[in-house]
Amino acid sequence: MLKSASDGTSTAQSQPGGGLERWAERHLRYLMLAPTVLILLALTIFPSLYMFYAAVHRISPNPDLPWEFVGAGNFARLLSDAQFHVALRNTIVFTVVAVTAEFLLGLGLALLLDKFIRRLTFLKTVLMIPMMLPPIAVAITWKLIYEPQFGVLNEIMYRLGLPLQAWAGDVNLAMFSIIVADVWQWTPFIFLLMLAGLASLPVEPYEAAALDGASSWRQFWDLTIPFLKPVIAIALLLRVMDALRLFDLVFILTGGGPADRTKVLSLYIYQVAYRFADPGYAAAISLFVLFVTIVLSTWFMKRMRLAD
Repeated sequence: MLKSASDGTSTAQSQPGGGLERWAERHLRYLMLAPTVLILLALTIFPSLYMFYAAVHRISPNPDLPWEFVGAGNFARLLSDAQFHVALRNTIVFTVVAVTAEFLLGLGLALLLDKFIRRLTFLKTVLMIPMMLPPIAVAITWKLIYEPQFGVLNEIMYRLGLPLQAWAGDVNLAMFSIIVADVWQWTPFIFLLMLAGLASLPVEPYEAAALDGASSWRQFWDLTIPFLKPVIAIALLLRVMDALRLFDLVFILTGGGPADRTKVLSLYIYQVAYRFADPGYAAAISLFVLFVTIVLSTWFMKRMRLAD
């Protein structure tokens, strides 16, 4: 009997490929993850490292000339570049105003429609349409709306007896026009997140508050807003990150004008890299935007953990 067991053991050990199969079983999860990790490295890590490498060099548009190492020189230029300061200011103004308007409108619509929109799937689908459109299509649509002579908006102004406006071509209205188009596209995103958050709220605290005589306004501030804080934080974080990289609307509607009133950081990076043929400096600006985005994301996540 002992001999038989010994023979079985020696047979299993002598089977070809047994050790390789056991190794594959132990490391199968890593083997399955390897393609994803390689793709992630190829699409994110390598471009980021290459961008940092470019940011510390002065790159000539002539491919035959070597790159000149300048260290932090490109980053130092950010402090004295007036055009960068204009683009940074415009980006901050756009981000603060647009995201605030989208949040207030999205939350307001969610509160108003929460009671019956669950039964009206068609209405929810209609409200999602702007968000699902490609940014280029949205920009072209609003360019037609803002068209000074034949646009829909000026046609309405004319019929109401109001003065016609250049909208995207007016120094005082250009940024407002960009913000309106962005709010139209992305308010549904905030609305859907807020609607999902409202649908997940517990009923018991509201029933207890009603028994205690709390008004609807009191319930909103003491119950709804605290319960929605995680959803609100995620919604604002995603929208701020997206607003910081605004490009399509500005490029098509105004091109950064008039008088640089709508020049934002993404457009300025494009101009520096391709119009001024200075990709090293463009990479430095891109890293600055990336750094700001990471700092804001970390701050948001930290605030969320403290709130929990």
